[in-house]
Amino acid sequence: MARIRFQQTLIVLLSLAAFFRVGDAGCPIASLGRRSLKQAPVPAQPALIFGFYDLTCPTLNSIIDTRMRFWVLQDIRTPGKVLRLFFHDCFAAGCEASILLNSTAEFAAEKDAPISVTLDKFQVIEDIKSEVETACPGIVSCADILALAAAKAVELAGGPILVTETGRRDGVVSYLAGATASMPLSTQKIPDLEAMFVQAGLDINDLVILSGAHTIGEVHCSNFADRFDPAANSPFGDVSFGQELLAFCTRNGAGDIATLNLKTFMDLQTPNSFDISYYVNLIIGRGVMTSDQVLFNDLRTQPMVREFAANRTLFFESFQASMLKMGRLHVLTGTNGVIRKQCGVSVQLEISILRSLRT
Repeated sequence: MARIRFQQTLIVLLSLAAFFRVGDAGCPIASLGRRSLKQAPVPAQPALIFGFYDLTCPTLNSIIDTRMRFWVLQDIRTPGKVLRLFFHDCFAAGCEASILLNSTAEFAAEKDAPISVTLDKFQVIEDIKSEVETACPGIVSCADILALAAAKAVELAGGPILVTETGRRDGVVSYLAGATASMPLSTQKIPDLEAMFVQAGLDINDLVILSGAHTIGEVHCSNFADRFDPAANSPFGDVSFGQELLAFCTRNGAGDIATLNLKTFMDLQTPNSFDISYYVNLIIGRGVMTSDQVLFNDLRTQPMVREFAANRTLFFESFQASMLKMGRLHVLTGTNGVIRKQCGVSVQLEISILRSLRT
């Protein structure tokens, strides 16, 4: 029993160690002292690969395809929402499905951060996970299911067929502060946006490319309310378009933007199609959020916007490359992390062991 308990403790501590940087005061095991495995060298872990589950779960891709098609039939907005979940997951703490975890008595999770409050379609990932667990119990991580579902979302919205590396394992904790500190904001301009992408492990080119995902999906009026404030210095290039949005967001002046907090599409021309109209809109001054329109207004990123607006193939190929790059951010592989049975519920063992270690 003592040996089993030690092995269980080791698994949890290694998982937590992979999640935090050395010396991170927020780490739940930071108080364990110099004997903590947080201070010990961790063996190199394998890289992600294509076809990781070909032998262990050969029906995985078929399940994801079937269930994603089902959910898109229920709600045509599903692709944009699932893709957004993947972005939030990778930016907050790496692509290890921490965005899917529910808060516990010990920790407030990423999904409950103010910036995450409009995230949706968690149930889609849980549904896919349930089907996958029936077919291949204990094999496929929630992190990989989310990555594959995001790729399928792009395809079902008319975008490219994205090849996706797999082999990720799931994190065991999720912190609200991680989402708050890591996500780019809709009111930011290029210097701040670039800094957030660099902090995550990406660059200014990825910023322009991945922002193209805004060709599908919705946005709350509160996320671009700054554009109606002259002091924010973020006016609409197409003045009539800005006036139309203001009228919509206030119900023709009858209500307050923050109180109503209505939603509109980020690409009003083809809101449910993954295409290049997002970039075309930027050129004609119809970017909805500040963080969108600045991609054209800033001379560093304007050339790439013009290229994508004129070349669908180039955008699709670039999006594939940046999705692969983002999908590798701070992943857990090999013996790091766990395989959750339910994506919203962390391995309960880790909480009980941490409690016992404190006593």
